[in-house]
Amino acid sequence: MGYFSAFFHGLFNIFFGSNTPLSKKCNFKLIILATVIGLLIWAWPLGSLTIEEEGIWDRVRDAQSYLYNLKVQTEGHVPPEELDPMKCGLIGVEWSPISTTIGSLQSKQISCNPIWAVIFLRWFDELGLKKGDRVAILSSGSFPGFLISSIIAAEAKGLDVFLQISLGASTYGANDPDFPISRILAELRKAGYISSKAAFYTLGGDYEIGGGIPKEGIDLMLKSAQAEGVPVLRAKSLQEITESKMRYLDKFNPSLVIHIGGAHSNIGTDESVLSLPPGILSSRHEKNAGNGIISLMLKRKTPVIHILNVKRLCRITGVPERAIFVKAGPTPFRLPRALLGLMCFAVFLYKYERWTIE
Repeated sequence: MGYFSAFFHGLFNIFFGSNTPLSKKCNFKLIILATVIGLLIWAWPLGSLTIEEEGIWDRVRDAQSYLYNLKVQTEGHVPPEELDPMKCGLIGVEWSPISTTIGSLQSKQISCNPIWAVIFLRWFDELGLKKGDRVAILSSGSFPGFLISSIIAAEAKGLDVFLQISLGASTYGANDPDFPISRILAELRKAGYISSKAAFYTLGGDYEIGGGIPKEGIDLMLKSAQAEGVPVLRAKSLQEITESKMRYLDKFNPSLVIHIGGAHSNIGTDESVLSLPPGILSSRHEKNAGNGIISLMLKRKTPVIHILNVKRLCRITGVPERAIFVKAGPTPFRLPRALLGLMCFAVFLYKYERWTIE
C-alpha cells in the first residue's frame, strides 16, 4: 500500500499544500479531491494481453465472424441485432424443436466474449498443464461461446482434447435447427479454426436421453450427427448414460475436465451441485459436487473447470456483464483498488459536515 499512500498524500498536497491540515473550511476542495480520485479508480487501466493471448482472442473472433457470415448466407437465420449485437453467429433462437430449457439471453451474449479463451488459457497455466496433457471437454449445446473458446484455447496450448457434447440446447444457445452445435463444430473444423471432433454426442434434455424433446427435434439432432459422422450415445436411463460416459473418461484418463452448461449426467440429480462456484474446482469441493460426473472426477482428484453460473463467473474473473468485446485483459477485483476507494470515502465522510443537530 506504500504506492497508494504516497499517491494520495501527493495529490492532497497538490490541492491543499503541504502545510494545510484538513478542516471543514476546505470542504469544497475535498469534494474536488474525492471526485478526482473516484474518476481515477473508475478509469483504472484494463489488464494487458500477451502476444499469444491476443492471437487467441483474434482467432475466436475470426471464427465468430465466419459463422455469422454463414448465417447471413442462409435466409432467415440472421438473428436481430438486439439478440446478437456483436455479430458473433453463436446466438440461437427463442425456441425450437431442439430446445431443452429456458436460458438467459444476456448470459449467452456474455459467453461469446473472446476473452474467455484467454481466461481458459490462464486457467491451464494455473493448473500447470503442458503440451500433450489430456483435457476432457464435456458440454451441452447451450453455451457455444464458452465451448468454442475452450477448444481454441486447449488446441493453442497443445493439449490432447476429448470432446463430448449433448445436442440439445437451452434458448438462445445452439438451438437453431439449421445450426445445431454439431454443424457449428463441423463448419469450424472445415474452415480450420478448430481440429477437435466429438468422440460422441448425447441427445441432452431430461436425463440426457432426449426427455422433453419432441420427436421432430430428436430426428433433427440425429440427422445432424449422422451428417457429421459422429455417433450418438443412446440409453434408457440417466445412470446408463453416466456409466457409459465414465467408461470413455476412464480410458482417456484426463488431467483436467472442463464442464460447460448443465448436461444431466455431468451435474447429476443432487441439487447441492448448484452451490458450486464457477471456475476451477479441486477435490476440496467434492462434498458439494452432487452425484454426477463432476463429483466422480473430483473424487478421483481430477480438477474440474466448472462453467455454469455466468454472472457469478463474471464477478470472479472481471469479465464485463454485457455484450461488449474489447481486446484487453479482464479486470477482476483487486484489493489495492478497493482500499483506495474506501480510504477516499472514509476521509470524505469524516471531514465533510453535512448537517448539524440543533
